[in-house]
Amino acid sequence: MMNFTDLASVPFQPLAPFTDGLRLAVAAYLARFKGISRNRTESDLRCYLSWCAERGLDPLAAQRPHLELYIRWMQEIRRFKPSTVSRRFSVVAGFYRTCALDGILQHSPAEHVRRPAVPAESPTLGFTDAARQNLGQPAVGLQQASPFGADRRSASK
Repeated sequence: MMNFTDLASVPFQPLAPFTDGLRLAVAAYLARFKGISRNRTESDLRCYLSWCAERGLDPLAAQRPHLELYIRWMQEIRRFKPSTVSRRFSVVAGFYRTCALDGILQHSPAEHVRRPAVPAESPTLGFTDAARQNLGQPAVGLQQASPFGADRRSASK
C-alpha cells in the first residue's frame, strides 16, 4: 500500500506568502460569504493556503495532481474524517471555480479531482436517521391554513 511519503513531492521554490493576484482572488472568493459562513470558509481556505506555502507552491499555479496530494495529506497525515476532507476540499474547489469565473485562471484545477465519499449517516450533514425519516412528513399539530388566516379552500365553497 502506498502512503503519503511515497507520493511524488512538489519541488520547493521560495515563494512570497501572498502575491497581489492571490490576495485579490482570496478577497473575491471570501466576499461571497458573510458572518459565520465567511469565518469557516476563511479557516478552511487558510488551511489549504498554508499547505501550499509549506511546499513552496503558488496556489494560482496549482494543478489537479497538487489538489489530489492535498486531499491525501488531509486523509493520511492529518487523519481528518471524510466529512471534514469533503468540506475543506469543497472550499478549495469553490475558490478555484471563482478564480475561473473571474478570469484569474483559464480553468479550475479542481474540476476533475475525485472527491472522497462521505457516509450518508455523517453527523456533519445535519440529519440523524430519525430526522431523515421524517423529511416530507407534515408536522404534527399544525393546521393547514392559508397565510391569510382562514383556509382559502373552505372560504371559496
